[in-house]
Amino acid sequence: MGTLLKLNPSRSLANASIRIPASKPETQRAIVTASLAQGRSLIHGDLRCSETDATKAALRSMGATITEHEGWLEVTGVAGKPRPLASVIDCHGSGYAFRVMSVVSALAPGEQVITGDSILQKRPMYPLFNALANLGADIDYLGKPGMAPVGMLSSSLRGGSCSVPGDTCSQFTTALLLGLPLAEEPVVLNVTGDIASASYIRQTLLAMRQAGVDLGTLEPQHRYEIQPARYQAIDVVIGGDCTSASYIVAMAALFPCEIRLQGVRSHSLQGERAIFDVVQALGLDVHFDDVQAVCTIRNQTGRLKGRFEFDVKDGPNILPTLGAIGAFVEGEFTVRGASVTSYHKSPRIRAMIEELRKLGVDVEPVLTDDALLDGFTIRGRASYEGGVVLSSWGDHRIFLSLFVASLRCRQANLLEGYEGVHNSFPDFFQQVLPLGVQFEEVADEFVDALGV
Repeated sequence: MGTLLKLNPSRSLANASIRIPASKPETQRAIVTASLAQGRSLIHGDLRCSETDATKAALRSMGATITEHEGWLEVTGVAGKPRPLASVIDCHGSGYAFRVMSVVSALAPGEQVITGDSILQKRPMYPLFNALANLGADIDYLGKPGMAPVGMLSSSLRGGSCSVPGDTCSQFTTALLLGLPLAEEPVVLNVTGDIASASYIRQTLLAMRQAGVDLGTLEPQHRYEIQPARYQAIDVVIGGDCTSASYIVAMAALFPCEIRLQGVRSHSLQGERAIFDVVQALGLDVHFDDVQAVCTIRNQTGRLKGRFEFDVKDGPNILPTLGAIGAFVEGEFTVRGASVTSYHKSPRIRAMIEELRKLGVDVEPVLTDDALLDGFTIRGRASYEGGVVLSSWGDHRIFLSLFVASLRCRQANLLEGYEGVHNSFPDFFQQVLPLGVQFEEVADEFVDALGV
């Protein structure tokens, strides 16, 4: 099991100011468009974490020059012509990097192997590979068909049409939207079925528009007619990450406190911005100062009561966070619209249900009409005994949500997977220290001694 994190319960949180990291999706999209563009781009306030590092490394291997400065990136792009400098592109745990690089490598000469870690190799890729094959890509499956790793043998994508499902993973659409303007001829991209995680498509379309490739809309479409185009250099500022903010917001929801979140504004294309609406509905006071980029959250009582229902279809990454909050709502708390999370880094609905049940939470799955896991209903209470070992399921968002939930248990919990916070919130532990949260690393021998 390795090293675990022992998280001591908190009776209260200190009032504090917390800096929220920059948006991961905004950073990733800016890095991609700048790397494919002609000229020198500047990206201010970028997020530096393991997943953006994977994206940068992958694009450097395609000829982009990316230099890290204090607080900003300098990128010299490939002017629409990727030039492989390595035969293997390792995207580690980043599904975003893998999917984007699958498209980019199909535009490059020679053969590249695109791979990732053991978790990434279990994630669905076939719809994207099928779309690329329809446009002329020559794909060699080196592991299980339809999954990583693959060898990409083609040097261009011809025109024509392709399709991907909209209800499985928005990154299929994002990867094709970003890469297909560099195809030799016009391409029609069809997105079939419902469109989940629409906010991520909006962010993609905005990033493309900022780099000079305007598809005429920021609203997700079922059909895109993509003309050959070239990206232009950008000079952009990255906003705060609402999903990362959600963990601090959730802490504020569980205790009487006043917490200032630095780096977030009231307006954002991120669907996970809904976390602020959720806690307002629960009775917290939320005030944005957009000039200073500060959000102040006040919780007068630390008690959550009532019947609530929230749909997270446009921002599914906060599903685990809402599970942590809902466990302490005295009443009924339902979250739905998250079926797409079954294809994320872990099966997030199932993971949260199983881990919350370890704590004694009364939680039941919510299903779609097609009997797919879509969310959960929780009948919560003020506190739980704790004293259990909780698993992250290899997913940093599960870990961070269980971290929040553990704060209101009566005994310390042991949490596995704390290293994963580097995927999106690298200084999380340093940021929460001013709140008075107490934790320490413990070895698995400690768990054995406890007989847990």
